[in-house]
Amino acid sequence: MNKNIIAGSALTGMVLAGGIVGMVSAQSAAQATGLTEEQIIEIALIEVPGEVTEVELERKRGKQIYEVEITSEDGTEMEVVIAADTGKVLKTKAEGEGCDKDDETEDA
Repeated sequence: MNKNIIAGSALTGMVLAGGIVGMVSAQSAAQATGLTEEQIIEIALIEVPGEVTEVELERKRGKQIYEVEITSEDGTEMEVVIAADTGKVLKTKAEGEGCDKDDETEDA
């Protein structure tokens, strides 16, 4: 019986620690960029209404940007590029449109 209580307590502690780490990571990203992911999603959905399928924080040409992938209301896969520090929409394009070969991409 005591072993079950100890094991359950240890598992609960690990779950809580994981949640705290996740919250700290989200806060760190918001502090580093000035905007939360929720704010970035709101900006992107104003530009292209639909369903957000992916949000990535990247560094291109020395600046942090968010790339938000959205399935628009007509089913088109769109990408909205937003400046991480200001929230300014830098580019909106259909997925696969354009060439990013010249962009320097680093993981943020």
